[in-house]
Amino acid sequence: MASIRLKHVYKAYSHSKTETKKIENNELSPFAVRDFNLEIQDGEFIVLVGPSGCGKSTTLRMIAGLEDITGGELYIGDVLSNNVDASKRDIAMVFQNYALYPHMNSYQNMAYGLKLRKIPKPVLDKELNPVYVVDKNQINSLQKQIKKSQSVDEINELNAQIQELKNNPSLIKMKMVHYTKEEIDEKIQKAAEILDIKALLDRKPSEMSGGQRQRVALGRALVRDPKVFLLDEPLSNLDAKLRASMRNEIVKLHKKVQTTFVYVTHDQVEAMTMGDRIVVMKDGVIQQVGTPSEIYDNPINLFVAGFIGTPQMNTFPISFQAGVKTAEVLLSNNKKISFNLKDLKEIKNGYIDGQSHDLILGVRGEHIAITNNQKDLKAEVNFVEILGNTTNILCKLVDSEEEFNISVQERSAISQGDIIHVRFKGENIHLFDKETGRTIYAFDNKPIIEETNILGELANEE
Repeated sequence: MASIRLKHVYKAYSHSKTETKKIENNELSPFAVRDFNLEIQDGEFIVLVGPSGCGKSTTLRMIAGLEDITGGELYIGDVLSNNVDASKRDIAMVFQNYALYPHMNSYQNMAYGLKLRKIPKPVLDKELNPVYVVDKNQINSLQKQIKKSQSVDEINELNAQIQELKNNPSLIKMKMVHYTKEEIDEKIQKAAEILDIKALLDRKPSEMSGGQRQRVALGRALVRDPKVFLLDEPLSNLDAKLRASMRNEIVKLHKKVQTTFVYVTHDQVEAMTMGDRIVVMKDGVIQQVGTPSEIYDNPINLFVAGFIGTPQMNTFPISFQAGVKTAEVLLSNNKKISFNLKDLKEIKNGYIDGQSHDLILGVRGEHIAITNNQKDLKAEVNFVEILGNTTNILCKLVDSEEEFNISVQERSAISQGDIIHVRFKGENIHLFDKETGRTIYAFDNKPIIEETNILGELANEE
């Protein structure tokens, strides 16, 4: 197992003439991934989520060593791994298309990588005792200290340590050898038991379903006993029911092996149900990092608010004015809503000044109450969607074009064309600056970093 640290990581590709002109005019960033900073703890399950083209798979491939890093540093464990070959990073990767050899059965697919791989084993003497050699690395380290030292006594002491190391070999001599057939079989049988695929070991990929192939692909990674698992949208080729089942299997696998998992998906449901923490990305930039609950309850900007959650968060352009105790919200249909500031999350001081501010109000469907109070907002029902355990009611504010969704847990007698009254729950509303898109709540203490100079410097290096 190993932790992973990415510090100010950038990735740039070559560009066409059209793209180059856009970059020169600041219409396009030269980077697929920009200023990526993330610390992944040993044994953690991290999910990178975002729309297609946001840089999540590119980030995963940089960790795997399949893509060069344009700028920044990647640490696997405590080792700077920018220039470490992919084969030496001790990382296993599961791909979207399974990448199984069609002419091999499951056992052979899982065994193939192990047959090619070499591992260090101690050299034994005739009595089967380990052979010891001089620790040359430690001697070299002491010799470097001698060159830097200006004290005769210290030099003499270091020389004495070197002589002691030469006279008393302490490092076990190692040789690189292939796994034996017995070792390979033991690893495959153990992985097959964990993934419940023992009955599939003699089948070829063409004789298995998509879910079974995915299990074999996971098994091929599992037998390597890697420090880190990388999974690139492994469930996207499966149907909805099988995806739900495989989500559970992967989470169970993580709990069993307790190895670091980095999982890439564009499906926010997968992200919410699988990850210890979620990394939301857009245009190569991290938007927010947090637990599923933190991301869902406290989105840091409009993009995160709209991307996470099904159905997505409702948004309304408003005029916001807050004083000492209350805040007034003016909607696009000129209807006013008043909130007690105590009922809202803590707002940044700059927005509590008695002045009018153009904001975006966000509220999720389950946080809109249907009431019998004639003073509450009036809305017309456009569509009712019954999903079994929940009902989604698509509405439009009266005297406005603003549409929004209400989610209720019970069956509803409301039907299309009805006029209803609704109220937003103050403790659950979200307020975003209309210009920047960022939340105005105080939990957003992360400064907006100006990247222009950094981008220019790295672009010149390219």
